[in-house]
Amino acid sequence: MRFLDEQFKDLEEELKMTNQSKEQLKSKILHSNYKEKKQNVMRYGWVAVGVCLLFLITSPFYSTTMASIASRILPISITPSYSNGQYNPDLTAQLFELVEGEGYKVNSVGVTPNPYTIDVSLFLEDSTLKQAIETIEPKIKNYLFENGYDQYELKFSAMAEPPAAPQEDETFDLYDQVSEIVKEVFTSYGYAEEADFELAGLKSGLFSNVVTIDMPDHIKESAEIIEELRIEFKAQNVKIKDIEVYTFNLKHRQQDNRWGYVASDIHNGMAGKSTYQVTGVSYKVKKGHSYVWLKTDFNEPPSSEIIQEIELAIKEYLALPETKEQIQNDNYTIQLLLKNEQSFLDITK
Repeated sequence: MRFLDEQFKDLEEELKMTNQSKEQLKSKILHSNYKEKKQNVMRYGWVAVGVCLLFLITSPFYSTTMASIASRILPISITPSYSNGQYNPDLTAQLFELVEGEGYKVNSVGVTPNPYTIDVSLFLEDSTLKQAIETIEPKIKNYLFENGYDQYELKFSAMAEPPAAPQEDETFDLYDQVSEIVKEVFTSYGYAEEADFELAGLKSGLFSNVVTIDMPDHIKESAEIIEELRIEFKAQNVKIKDIEVYTFNLKHRQQDNRWGYVASDIHNGMAGKSTYQVTGVSYKVKKGHSYVWLKTDFNEPPSSEIIQEIELAIKEYLALPETKEQIQNDNYTIQLLLKNEQSFLDITK
């Protein structure tokens, strides 16, 4: 966690993130889950593993001899998060579907990295948790075995019944109204592309609301835009107390977003599989260059066959049309690190 704090501090000046944003992002980095059949891109353009994705996995694990053999036979499969604008289901989404297919109501399926742990949360009505585990645990383990996972913990929990449907939240309605006005104003000044990046935020209080605006630092009319927003908010009776403005470098943040997906994809292709001993991933963008580091538990470089397999899998992933679209013309360095953080594989452009 200390290293994660240092990475956030290192990028703070370039990204101009608020403390609240950084804490929310850390939470998203360290905890990911799947609750619905469909997932959408998050509102602020942040990836699930945002500015400084860092997984520090100590890796106690459940393992069988057969699973270990399978992990060595199956080739690495690195799947892009999105293809043709569609979300490609990751492990959590696939397990969600599997458990649901067994007739259970699923609250969520999540993966946490310290150690690599798969959490399945159920809504139970007519059976006990023990009965549910007896039914679905073998199915999940078999699926993980077939896909080469042999380095994980599997946990189950249950809730008595699904919570009542939430009532309409006025905050969401207010945010939607604010967001629409912000898009319209930025577009009217010729910044439609920037407006699509989602620049509005909302700090909700008991008696007042504050709109936050992420202002790209290349926009010269920032003062005029903020004044126009004040006029529009008043004209449309939007109940806010003030507007707070935070500047950032749009190109840097866009590149950072792109490489969040790339780093996550590469990590997910090898995590939970003892052959590759991947214990974490981090990335950052500095002066237009993207860096990805995959940390392993190897004290010495693995065999040349394993190194070649990893290199081939990453290069094949980078050559996919979906990935090329994601990384654009970015220069990059991808490194596999030993336990002492010395590199044993470098892929660069």
